[in-house]
Amino acid sequence: MAPSAPSGRFDRLLDAAFATGTLATIATGGALLGFGWREGEAGRAFRLAGRGLLERFGVVSSAAPLTSVALGYLHHLAVATAWGVLLALVVLPLRGVARVLVALAIAAAYAVVAGTWLPAPLRIGYAVTSTIPGAVPIGAALVLALLGGIWLHAADRDA
Repeated sequence: MAPSAPSGRFDRLLDAAFATGTLATIATGGALLGFGWREGEAGRAFRLAGRGLLERFGVVSSAAPLTSVALGYLHHLAVATAWGVLLALVVLPLRGVARVLVALAIAAAYAVVAGTWLPAPLRIGYAVTSTIPGAVPIGAALVLALLGGIWLHAADRDA
């Protein structure tokens, strides 16, 4: 049985949203690596995120330093992809200049919310981005990912 046109359109939107989520993970991962390089340790953001998560569960992170980096990286993969997909589902259905303006606004809103209100486990970068100045590079990376997703979605729609 062939899928109906609305279902096909929604499937294409989901595909583009997941591709945008992947772009968001890559872009924000680069921003977090930049935070680490600035401090002299590239994986610092991932190590601190993993340490925070381990200590939430009562595990002493100094007993498992590599585990904390791996867990922090896995946390980043899950949270950044989820935020990228969620924000893309808001931005991608829009058309024209509104799409670009909403991408800019929604990324700025994420930076403000992440820097002031959002709990650490739901934040890209965990506690490293707990202030607005710390969240601004993440917001900039999200804008780039969302704008990249716009072109992915447009190319798929034209095909």
